[in-house]
Amino acid sequence: MFPKLILPSLFILLGLSLSAQKATLQGTVTDFESKLPVADAAVTVQKTGIVAATDAAGMFLIEKMPAGEFIVQVSAPGFQVAERPVKVKKGGSLVVDIVLKREIADNTNADLPTVTLEEADDETNGGGEVANLLHASRDVFQQISGYSWFAFRFRERGYDGENFPVYLNGVSINDPETGYAVFGEFGGLNDVMRRRESTVGMEANDFAFSEIGGASNIDTRASVQRKTTRASFAKSNRSYNNRVMLTMNTGLMPKGWAVSMSASRRWADVGTVPGTYFNGYSYFLSVDKKFGHKHTLNLTFLGAPSVRGRQTDTNAELFKLYGDNLYNPSWGYQNGKIRNAAVANTNQPIAIFRYDWNPSRKTGLSFSTYGQAGKRADERLEWANAYNPNPDYYRRLPSFIEDEGLSAAQAQFLQADEKNRQIRWDDFFDANRHNTEIIPNANGIAGNTVTGQRSIYIVEGRRSDSKEIGSNLLVRHTLNTRVLLNGGLNYSWYEGQNFKVINDLLGGDFYLDINRFALINNPTNPSLAQSNALISNRLVKEGDRFGYDYNENIRKAGAWGQAQISLRRFQFFVGAEVGQNSFWRTGNIQVGLFPNNSLGDSEKFKYMTWGAKSGAVYKLNGRNYLYANGFYGTRAPQFRDVFLSPRTRNSTVDGVKNNTIQSVEGGYQLRAPYFKARFTGYLTNFLNETETYQLFSPTANTFGTKNVKGIDRRHVGIEAAAEAKVYDRSWVLSGAVSVGKFQYTNRPTMTVTADEINQPVADFTDVTVYQKNFYVPRVPQTVGAFSVKKEGKKFWFASLTFNYADNFWYDFAEERRTIRGVEGVDQGSAAWRTIIDQVKAPEAYTLDLFGGKSWRIKRKYFLALNVGVNNLLDKKDIIVSGRETFLNSVRDVTDARLYNSEIMYGLGINYFASVTFRM
Repeated sequence: MFPKLILPSLFILLGLSLSAQKATLQGTVTDFESKLPVADAAVTVQKTGIVAATDAAGMFLIEKMPAGEFIVQVSAPGFQVAERPVKVKKGGSLVVDIVLKREIADNTNADLPTVTLEEADDETNGGGEVANLLHASRDVFQQISGYSWFAFRFRERGYDGENFPVYLNGVSINDPETGYAVFGEFGGLNDVMRRRESTVGMEANDFAFSEIGGASNIDTRASVQRKTTRASFAKSNRSYNNRVMLTMNTGLMPKGWAVSMSASRRWADVGTVPGTYFNGYSYFLSVDKKFGHKHTLNLTFLGAPSVRGRQTDTNAELFKLYGDNLYNPSWGYQNGKIRNAAVANTNQPIAIFRYDWNPSRKTGLSFSTYGQAGKRADERLEWANAYNPNPDYYRRLPSFIEDEGLSAAQAQFLQADEKNRQIRWDDFFDANRHNTEIIPNANGIAGNTVTGQRSIYIVEGRRSDSKEIGSNLLVRHTLNTRVLLNGGLNYSWYEGQNFKVINDLLGGDFYLDINRFALINNPTNPSLAQSNALISNRLVKEGDRFGYDYNENIRKAGAWGQAQISLRRFQFFVGAEVGQNSFWRTGNIQVGLFPNNSLGDSEKFKYMTWGAKSGAVYKLNGRNYLYANGFYGTRAPQFRDVFLSPRTRNSTVDGVKNNTIQSVEGGYQLRAPYFKARFTGYLTNFLNETETYQLFSPTANTFGTKNVKGIDRRHVGIEAAAEAKVYDRSWVLSGAVSVGKFQYTNRPTMTVTADEINQPVADFTDVTVYQKNFYVPRVPQTVGAFSVKKEGKKFWFASLTFNYADNFWYDFAEERRTIRGVEGVDQGSAAWRTIIDQVKAPEAYTLDLFGGKSWRIKRKYFLALNVGVNNLLDKKDIIVSGRETFLNSVRDVTDARLYNSEIMYGLGINYFASVTFRM
């Protein structure tokens, strides 16, 4: 019996002896700049296989540490990898403090894609895609997708831009009217926009309650900008040809002051797309004052005024007819000089004041307040009592002309001379100068008769000026080593001023401010055609407002809170938000058609919203993670979706309520110093959405409104990406894929209302739209990329990336998916399929080449050359915008003329090259 007992006892004693020889290693990881703890940092003891992760307080603990000398490596997203030598004694306990510095991309290809920021200053021109660039954090999938799939207009998970909130020094810069971030407001300021913190999907967020798409906070405070003087010059054949930029950062000076300044100019007299041009200036000033280690004040002022002659989409038939995928119908010659009719003019500077207070290592408070005011203007042609001057007008398309001989003659005419497919500016001047008219009782004055050249063609400016102020308060508190609490309050006051002005009378003396469609529909009652019934027969000149004039008043307030709990293996978070959105319309003129429903304030609408999300991470070890997150909440409708036609009246769409969002995601992530990977699956339901569009109805011969209510859609898919440094770690292999299925899941109802008669169009009143299982348009649902990069030892790099995109579906015309849309057509016939089938763009691919080289001069100066060539194979058939048309003035639904599409192609081979000098 005794021998049987002694042997196990000896093994137990031996185990206790070996355990006693083991040591304990513990430490704290903090941010060098903020002095705050860094949570979830990966801690690796090299050559031992021992890994750990920091908790919410930035602390880690490694028990049973072997004795000896080791290198402890710490890595975290957005920080430089830190290494710390340690010497561990047998049975001892060692405590270390490790400080991480933020990463700054100064000599990488990161500068190359940001040249396109100003190309996407609204959602229809790519605002959602640029969001991917700003959200391209150190997450491996977002790095690849943000930079590689921009040419395809990729949007992460197919979400709209409002699901990717962007913050600047803690305040939201998403437009209250649309929900999208307007990136043109800070275009050309790349040098000072490098500091950003981003979150992915629904993960916990320290600076905002982001819902389903993640968020980005750009930190432009002078004290966090790298001390430098930096000058650069760039050449490109994208939206502009030249860019000069100068940036000076003092860093934090001895008395606690820091100053950062940046300015740039971007320009192209003639762009790559015919008729386009660009002229933009940017300026930036940020001043910090630190008071000890606890208080910091910052004032930032920036702006990016720009004028851009744009390209517009046009009928697919014309691209085939002319054999030119860069055809642009929006320009022509005036006195031998190029003039564009679609000009965007933007200038909306912003000022931000921020106060940071850190009363202790555990607590931080940030308060930001901001103000913004400026204009957004879109120029375009307008006409009255004249033919449509646009060269791509559908009635002049060869396919629309029924007589075969006349159709062939029109095609030959358009092909014969470039001027025949351009805007004829000189003809407008001739027409206006020969149009002498007598206007009785002009400007509402009885007996006031005016004779002069009445312009029938003008250039109008559609203005969307705005004023906005707001504040945001953030609080962060580390309750203990396991629990981190954070939350915030926010409020914004917004007034959008919407009106038209006369920019150019094109040789005439005045323009008559009447509604031409109202006059056509009400010929016996001309008073209904007055744009402003208080001043009948009003004559307007250059600089005068006319047509419509109203304000959008939007107020938003919200509060949110979040708790993060870190255990040894698990990390949890739970958060909630509440908000109130209120808005109303203020009419500044009395519209003749709606004298009792257009002037003054409308009804005020208030929507209470809420949201809740939570998530969990299981740490297999310091490098491998499993995670799952979920969100459920409501969102208020946008102003544009509630008001039926805000340009003319206070009427609203009946029964518009909050929409609901349900979303879950889960996956696996690997974070190692030389290998990164992420795999995520997601499912999101958007329920009870409302969409309202302004359109022209040929049936009613008037402008009107299309309202679609009760829309449900589902976005489901996977994201996967990996990056590996192989061989001698100078070769980097990376790849990513996103496969989604974004579809509508129900049959909503639609009503089309004619403005000038204030009645629904008879054929389209509360009709069912059979769009169930249709694909969500304007985004490729299948994309992939593979890249090979070489990083040389003498500060050079080169990369080659292949990108692929498919399942890009056009915007579809709901009218075609109604009973009226297929009335009289045999179900299943070729005509039936033509009417109801959704149009898909062909698959697309690009090959991109990037490279760079830098030189250090006397250890003080830095010279860098970066070159990027996109679409190296010169693929010219990549469709980046597509929408169906429905010309319902043709009553025979089997007539092929009804079913056209308007599209836009991306650029062929394009490049960007920059030279940077830094000291």
